[in-house]
Amino acid sequence: MRPIKTFILGCFILLLTTACYRLPPPPADLAESWGEQKTFDYQGIKINYYEKGQGRPLILLHGFGACAYTWRFLGPALAGDYRVFTIDLKGFGWSDKPPDEKYAISDQADMVAAFIRAQKLQEVVLIGNSMGGAVALMTYLALQEGSPGPIKGLVLIDSAGYPQKMPWFIRLAQIPGLNTLGPMLLSPRFLTGLVLRKCYYNKEKVTEEAIDAYAFFSSLPGAAEAVRQTAKQIIPANMEAMIARYKHIRVPTLIIWGQEDEVVPLENARNFQRDIPDSQLAILPHCGHIPQEEEPRETLGIVTTFLQKLHPGR
Repeated sequence: MRPIKTFILGCFILLLTTACYRLPPPPADLAESWGEQKTFDYQGIKINYYEKGQGRPLILLHGFGACAYTWRFLGPALAGDYRVFTIDLKGFGWSDKPPDEKYAISDQADMVAAFIRAQKLQEVVLIGNSMGGAVALMTYLALQEGSPGPIKGLVLIDSAGYPQKMPWFIRLAQIPGLNTLGPMLLSPRFLTGLVLRKCYYNKEKVTEEAIDAYAFFSSLPGAAEAVRQTAKQIIPANMEAMIARYKHIRVPTLIIWGQEDEVVPLENARNFQRDIPDSQLAILPHCGHIPQEEEPRETLGIVTTFLQKLHPGR
């Protein structure tokens, strides 16, 4: 019955929004506040990223269906003391969206690991939200499990990483053919607004600007198929084996969680704290799945304190 219910929900949304479609405007140029916009060539795929600041490197990794835009509050603020790389994962934002079906968490982690090697980065802190947290974890495990490596610390913000019931928008994205019908009938703004309000606890903090920005990126050529492939592959085939490796993480790890997260349960935050040896947990009350957007000041303060302990004297 679940596939039928999901299909009915998809049809309902399509019918509901047929009459209210409008193409979202492109977001304002972010380069001025985010730093220089660059591309990284990964196996012939152009990965978009922004670079700003000097000092020890931070890499910011967004969640499912998002892009570098999610770090619009944290990225520029952190660049005052650090060298900040804000990456559009493969298939998202301005990055290429090849139809190669390689959109698993491990595929994204391989790209991030290659980026770190190509940039010759050391003492990196990976900061990931939701799916981006899982990418950060797999990048760490790929680069330095059991031995010293280039990663100095991890920040997991409402991170994926344990078995769970998928939210409705991921189940919807998994429906075959919907990515073809969607651009013809479905208003990107309407669906984007639904998803953002699911991810925020305080719905009033979802701005028209944010809806427009995310809707624009979701309407780019190839974006719908990239989202579908990501949703299809979002649960790692070896998840239990991956979880068993968390105990081998040997860098300080900060776990930040919105107490009212309806996408990834708070239970997972406590699981991370239990399974990762040198970890600490900060829970934000009255906050949902995207603390860096919904409660940016509090999130920035927690992250900054953690980074200062990693790098005393900054």
